[in-house]
Amino acid sequence: MKPSLPARRLPGLSRLSAACGLLLVVLAPGAPAADASAAHGAQLSYPVPSYKMKSGWMVCGSRERIDVQAEGPDDRAIRLTWKGRHYLLQRKPTTTGAYHFDDRKAGLVMIQIPAKSMLFDNKHMIRLADNCNPVPAGTFLARK
Repeated sequence: MKPSLPARRLPGLSRLSAACGLLLVVLAPGAPAADASAAHGAQLSYPVPSYKMKSGWMVCGSRERIDVQAEGPDDRAIRLTWKGRHYLLQRKPTTTGAYHFDDRKAGLVMIQIPAKSMLFDNKHMIRLADNCNPVPAGTFLARK
């Protein structure tokens, strides 16, 4: 008989996806065992993305404009300008290698994949901007 998972409500994940994730962790061949130091706030490693992080002014599918600038010499944090406000988003580790930046206080999450960047309101679980791509150099952006 297979052991069953406890029926708990997990924010942002369905029980099925949580169960699949658990099974992948448990059954994945060659997966390293969980390290107790990670649970105590040790430095987390980041998979190296196969693409360069996008930065600069971007125009999104909804005609929103955002500015993304690397904060420091590496890609551990970005400064995001959106709707005239500035935010500092810290990079979070992912298993996919996508860029994931988070400002918990403001509730903003930015995800970058090779095809586009997306901005989310994590507090209200809505997408604020989608299909954001860098503006080609020399392109003039008129103010709204």
